[in-house]
Amino acid sequence: MTLLVLLGILGAGAYMGWQRLSAPVDDTAQPKKAAGPRCDAGVSKGDVVRPRDVTVSVYNAGDRTGLAGQTMSELEARGFIAGEVGNAPEDLASVDWVRVLARSKTDPAARLVALQFGKQTLVQAVKQDLGPGVEVIVGDKFLGLVEAPRELKAQAPGSGC
Repeated sequence: MTLLVLLGILGAGAYMGWQRLSAPVDDTAQPKKAAGPRCDAGVSKGDVVRPRDVTVSVYNAGDRTGLAGQTMSELEARGFIAGEVGNAPEDLASVDWVRVLARSKTDPAARLVALQFGKQTLVQAVKQDLGPGVEVIVGDKFLGLVEAPRELKAQAPGSGC
């Protein structure tokens, strides 16, 4: 009797597995965007910005191999969404510590990212994007993230990325 029950379960599992395996692929599924939920809508003054809302791209301006990747891993551990990782362009290769780039110096998402590197870290306004979200350039003198707030109330409207 036990053997018949087990064979019945095996047969039902094989049938259900074959049905799922041979089912058509859902074409409506869209890949996950490397952007937070606020990238499209932006952030209004008074909104609370959290790491899960912010995409960050990190670029290495120094000679230390893997610095951008290590920095991205630390930011991801704090909840930020990973954008791109790579080497900084030649015009930004002179960064010694860290530089945070965004469309506006008052962008709340960029300010939250900058606080992860220390209160003295400023946001530099740029006209051209290097990659998705807030961009961070790290140099050879950069040692790591500091203790920082995990959310920020927006004092001005911004991109949300």
